[in-house]
Amino acid sequence: MFCGNCGSQIADGSAVCPNCGAQMAPKSQAPNMNQGASFQNPGFQNSQYQNPQGGYVNQGASAAPAPKKANFKLIGILAACVVVIALVVVLAIKLLGGSGPKGTYTDGETLYTFDKDTLTISGDGLEVSFEYKMDKEDVVVDVDSFDMSDSFWTYVANEFDVDVDDLEEYLEDYADYSDEAKAMYDALKNDDYDDLEEMILKEMDIDEDDSDLFTYNKKDNTLKNKNTKDKLYYAQDYKKGPSGKYTSKEDDDITISFKNGTATYDNDGDKEEITYYVYVEKKDVHVIFAGEDFEDSEFKEEYNTRTCEYDSKKDKLKINGDDFKK
Repeated sequence: MFCGNCGSQIADGSAVCPNCGAQMAPKSQAPNMNQGASFQNPGFQNSQYQNPQGGYVNQGASAAPAPKKANFKLIGILAACVVVIALVVVLAIKLLGGSGPKGTYTDGETLYTFDKDTLTISGDGLEVSFEYKMDKEDVVVDVDSFDMSDSFWTYVANEFDVDVDDLEEYLEDYADYSDEAKAMYDALKNDDYDDLEEMILKEMDIDEDDSDLFTYNKKDNTLKNKNTKDKLYYAQDYKKGPSGKYTSKEDDDITISFKNGTATYDNDGDKEEITYYVYVEKKDVHVIFAGEDFEDSEFKEEYNTRTCEYDSKKDKLKINGDDFKK
């Protein structure tokens, strides 16, 4: 056996260490040298003592704590919670319409722009908007949220070929002969928009009692008007439309350039920018010009059209009979 104080080898059963005089504990209480016990040897506090039964003991140093075991049960619970949360988010997106239309669509004449929870309908300078939500694949508009743009009265005045300042008097003269003129007069003069809103909704084929306006087809990114059955195509398909500068076959001083929704019309150095959209119907590529910049443009006055056809194979345009080539 070995002395628990100085480490000297002594006879088994000794009560006192002959080397240091330390009392020996009964055999049942003797320290187990294989369990890494610390030796209190004053002369070797900073050195390692070799245990004759194997291994080294770092004198004067406490044993390093055992590493904590990972709580795999807790990790599993947390992982399951993450999966559940992800499923809830996906389900919420599907139910609340996260996969609905985004951007601008057209039937070839009117533009329908979906931005967050607002649907804006525009055409020929007239613009109105609604709040909407998705009910599965259906676009449901809030008819009570109907709103008209600030340019509405300018559009009406231009249609009647009168100044905006003279529009109220003009509408008053015709109010007794036309329901439309009376509805507009009441709105402009008395701020009573009820009849005008009803008239516009009817013109747009929107039923106040059935506000499910469109059905959205996510697969081909199109909409279908539930009342007229007209199909609406995604109108920001710029990569499939014209790109770069095209020159008029009739007059090489006239060019038009296209880039990501903005067309630059150049008539012998006089330039103007026009908003345009591109949509594909089957294999035919169409370009639509729109917006206030188009309505007031020299381009519109010159060509008297808001649409043109694009031949993607030959990379050329036809604008109201006039050919444009790269």
